[in-house]
Amino acid sequence: MATQQALIIPSPKAPFTLVSDQPIPVPGPGEVRLKVLSVGLNPMDWGRREYNMLMGAYPSVIGSDIAGVVEEVGEGVQEFAEGDEVFVGSMEGGFQQYCVVPAATVIRKPKNITFDQAASFPITCPTAAVGLFAQGPIGLALNPSFSWDKPQQGQSGLVIGAGTSTGQFDAPAAVQFLKFLGFTRIVAYASKAHFSYLKELGATECIDRGDVPLEALSAAVSSKVNVAYDATPVGALDAAYDSVLDGGKVTTVRPQAVLSGDRDPQKRGITVVNCFGFYAGPEIVKPLGDPAHWAATVEHTKFGKHFIRELPKAIEKGAIVPNRVEILQKGLAGIPDALERMKTGSVSGVKLVAHPQDSIA
Repeated sequence: MATQQALIIPSPKAPFTLVSDQPIPVPGPGEVRLKVLSVGLNPMDWGRREYNMLMGAYPSVIGSDIAGVVEEVGEGVQEFAEGDEVFVGSMEGGFQQYCVVPAATVIRKPKNITFDQAASFPITCPTAAVGLFAQGPIGLALNPSFSWDKPQQGQSGLVIGAGTSTGQFDAPAAVQFLKFLGFTRIVAYASKAHFSYLKELGATECIDRGDVPLEALSAAVSSKVNVAYDATPVGALDAAYDSVLDGGKVTTVRPQAVLSGDRDPQKRGITVVNCFGFYAGPEIVKPLGDPAHWAATVEHTKFGKHFIRELPKAIEKGAIVPNRVEILQKGLAGIPDALERMKTGSVSGVKLVAHPQDSIA
């Protein structure tokens, strides 16, 4: 049996271990095998290992933001062929040299971006797209069909955590998606170091998180907004809620986030959604862990069909651009230390990307 290098988690909460004898998987019906050229790192990668969260069978190979080349297609797959350049979001398989994924989740890579840039999209970009675009209850229903006709022309929005402190792309993507929707006022709450970058993406106003604490943010927003997007790991849902107009909409990337104090969305007519960046439901992607706690639904699949079709067009036309990336040294072997950097908050404004094919023992 052909083997490959892989960064495995041998048992629950065990340290990452680089091995060279991991079997190269064979695609089954409806699947494709990818040669993984670039894999992006995600904060949930260290969290899943450390807390044994959303894990499959052990030994386990995680890694979610995958870009590469189709190497083999399984039975019944007609939409892809050997040599196709693609990217995909997957809860498993990225931290190895070859992986198998459902063909229904694969997205074609436009020629105007690199594999490293493509690896900045798969997990965090759909989080912003689902949270803002998708029909309720999974999103705010601002653009369920991924229309290009600027359906929210003239609206105002706020993105909290817009510069990102963890190398994530969901907040910069949210700024771009608000612009795509036609928002004419886009307020970004982020580190001052990222202001120029965020204005290039579409932000019209920036508020320095170093000068304005979260509890004072709503007062610092000169006039309340129609929509607020909370991309922070902790603590910003209240600030997002306080910053929107009555009848406004709020989405947060934190699954368990709830409003505190006497904040009552019903009294103010505010829609609040905890969004998840799935673009395929359990009928396509097998749930990890307890299926009852798996957040992906058939509604994610429904929206995902629009997302898979339209995102490459938006990238190709420059309407959505990739995150800035930092390439790790030593391939797969460089991932554990990089995840520690993310865990300690030492990564800002870039997506960390590894090259599995460059891995060393």
